[in-house]
Amino acid sequence: MKKFLILLLATLAFPFAQAQEFHFMPKVGMSFANLTNSEGKMAPGLNIGVAAEFPVFDSFSIEPGVYYSMQGTRSSSYVGMGDMRVGGDVTFDMDYINIPIYAKYYVYEGFHLFAGPQFGFNVHSSVNVDARDFEGSGDDIDIKDAVNTFDFSIGIGAGYQFDMGLNIAINYNIGLTHAIKQGDFSDLGIDADEWEGWNDSFRNSVLQINLGYRF
Repeated sequence: MKKFLILLLATLAFPFAQAQEFHFMPKVGMSFANLTNSEGKMAPGLNIGVAAEFPVFDSFSIEPGVYYSMQGTRSSSYVGMGDMRVGGDVTFDMDYINIPIYAKYYVYEGFHLFAGPQFGFNVHSSVNVDARDFEGSGDDIDIKDAVNTFDFSIGIGAGYQFDMGLNIAINYNIGLTHAIKQGDFSDLGIDADEWEGWNDSFRNSVLQINLGYRF
């Protein structure tokens, strides 16, 4: 996996190879994720990866990166899916390999703003329902076939780059594509006559806080 991430990052960096400087930045932090219109709560998870920074002008850089991000949603009572309800404590775990490509502008000294597209690839999806009347309560159920493999979002954020190398950043990723496919969730005890359109409202919504070090 380490070699794969380095190779992928190098591929993303190739268009900027003529830049005067190159900075390598491993990062780790937390993701606070939700699914829009799911009636769920933000779910905490790990966000870890590596980025590269290529200065283009004195105050402007391009920053591609590769991250493993734990996302999903939580509910203490139920998760709503259109007219459907799943009772009990419900946990949706949806993990992604995310590849953001940010345009980064230094406003003053180390303080910077950034924004850009993010390309996500789902690598794990499961749901856990903790309910007395649910057969298999407490077990993780694989729902990867019900989750779209590709996810596209726009990320916006701000951060501060210290002279010593420490980097602090916070960003919000706004999902623009459907996270969930239209499909059959009968394994979860869900039964509905009308599925049309319900999947349109589920999109990833993720707040992230990262610490990194720029070499």
